[in-house]
Amino acid sequence: MRKSIIIALMFFAYFELTAQQDPHFSQYMFNKSYWSPALTAVDDKGSVSILSRSQWLGYEPTFEQDGGAPSTQFLNFSTPVKVKEIPLGVGVNIVYDKLGVLNNLEAQVSIAYHKRLNRGTLSLGIRPGLINRTLDFSKLRFVDPSDPKNIQRKESQAALDLAFGAGYSTEDYLIAAGVNHLLRPTMDYGLDGSGNSNNKMSMVYNLYGEYNYRLTYNIDLTPSILITSDINTFSLDLSVIGTYNEKLWGGLSYRNNEAMTLLMGYSFFGNNQLKAGYAFDYVIKEQSAKEPTSHEIFIRYDLPSISTGAKKIIRTPRFRY
Repeated sequence: MRKSIIIALMFFAYFELTAQQDPHFSQYMFNKSYWSPALTAVDDKGSVSILSRSQWLGYEPTFEQDGGAPSTQFLNFSTPVKVKEIPLGVGVNIVYDKLGVLNNLEAQVSIAYHKRLNRGTLSLGIRPGLINRTLDFSKLRFVDPSDPKNIQRKESQAALDLAFGAGYSTEDYLIAAGVNHLLRPTMDYGLDGSGNSNNKMSMVYNLYGEYNYRLTYNIDLTPSILITSDINTFSLDLSVIGTYNEKLWGGLSYRNNEAMTLLMGYSFFGNNQLKAGYAFDYVIKEQSAKEPTSHEIFIRYDLPSISTGAKKIIRTPRFRY
């Protein structure tokens, strides 16, 4: 018998609940600005990043072509800018999340203000966005064919959204908080008069932290934590990554009551301009309803810095100009 989540119950429950889970990533430490817009270009680098996640690889639904394994694609562009000498970070996120017969597409624009202090940087950020969701009612299995939700077609709906974040960072550590869905957009797919289908998204709170520790001259350790909650439920990710010669990295991560993850990656070129990472998840709970493995690929390219006319810093083994 095929492993499956019952499609009809799953999406009937979607209409009755008031919260919808956001995508999650095992390599969450590489897209920090997604959890808090305050971290947009906080490293003072322009970059383009891609994350592609295939969850429960090999999963097949009970009913042919109805649903399937969840998958998420994430694209980010971030760059530091100055407006009248005010240091800002500007970024764009495109998120495509496929969950069975439900497709989510989000476009977000982040603006962060970075205040340089004596010991670190205080950051504040805001992120307006547009959410578009498409639900294919023709692939839902209704117990009662006369159910008013049984419209047998795809329905799409778009809504505005807003996120806010704050953070503080130094060379050694970083901590940031963010809240998504401040506008609590509603998705009813035009079925407002057919029962309890008025679904306001719950606000989602994120707390991220990391610490950089120099273990030896060649090895750095970076433990990190991500807590995500909508008050009713929460998700906790813990990870430790070791980096050798600022090039090769590997580590382990744990997601509470869900999976263990192996992390690995490598930085290319002399200036580490291109980074590529891979995450392998192994499900440790409720395997009977899932496939046991998930896979995730991460690629980041740091854009060449734009000259501002300032004197270039030249480093040598003994001197700094």
